[in-house]
Formats: sequence, structure tokens, C-alpha cells
Amino acid sequence: MATKIPTTAPDDTALAADELAVLHPDRALVLGGRAITIREYGFFEGLDVADRASAFIADLVAESGEGSLRYAQVRRLFGRHRAVIPAIAAQAGDVEVGWLDTLAADELELYLATWFATNAAFFVREVLAEVREAHVLAAGASAGMNSSSASLARDSALPISLADAPSAS
Repeated sequence: MATKIPTTAPDDTALAADELAVLHPDRALVLGGRAITIREYGFFEGLDVADRASAFIADLVAESGEGSLRYAQVRRLFGRHRAVIPAIAAQAGDVEVGWLDTLAADELELYLATWFATNAAFFVREVLAEVREAHVLAAGASAGMNSSSASLARDSALPISLADAPSAS
């Protein structure tokens, strides 16, 4: 049976835009009368953010225990981690924390949702790193390691393989 092949090619512009959004997920918004761009953290900046937000990331790990994480769950953690969330969210938009406090509730909600979506890959990588480390420690414990050798394994072992490393391309 013959199948008709469409005569129009896929829109290369739309495909390129989708690929660019994955590679460069920055989002432009106008909030509180101000044009801003919420950007993804750079590598070293991300290491700093991961350190400052380690308790938030630990809660993300706990919330993702069943293998999935919904934004509604994440949103609740923003309040629990109010000491750090405004600062790291403001950093991604190059805005002041005080300015975030002046936004109307619906604009602040949009800002935080956009910030988290823009940096979701960063947070997923951090959660996976925590989960992998926990698996390495659990494997060491089940193999009969004592606490000092488990500590040595945690401090010296890389919980990811080169196959998991991001490519340079």
C-alpha cells in the first residue's frame, strides 16, 4: 500500500530554535516593569550554587525518591529553603533579592517557575550526583566496608563513569 509523503520539509528554523533552547535555555521576561533575562548557571557558578543550596538539593533528592519530581513538590521547597532560594534565583536573573520582594505574587511565581525551568538540568545533575554517591556508599557498606573505609571510598571514588560525562561538543 502506498503512503503519501508530505511535500513540505520540516521547518529548519523551528528545529534550530528547539536545539538552541536546549543548549542555551535563557528566558527573557518583563516583570515589575523591568526587562530581565533568567539564565542557566555557568559551571563554576553552579558549583557555588550547589554548595550554598546543598540542603535544598538534599530535599530534592528526598522528594524524588520514587523517580519523579513534579514542580508542585519543588515549589513547596522554596518556602522551606527561603534563606537561600531568593539569593540563588536572583543571581540567575542578575537582579537584587530586594527587587524580587517587590514583585506581585503572580509575577514572583512566574519568576521562580521560569528560574527553576531554566536551571532544571543543573538541579537534575546535582540530584543525580547525590543519588550516585549514595549508591556507591551503599555498595561499599554492603560489601563489608567499615565507616573509615566507607569515608575513604566517598572521598576518593568518582560516582560517575566517563560514559556519563557530558560531551565536549
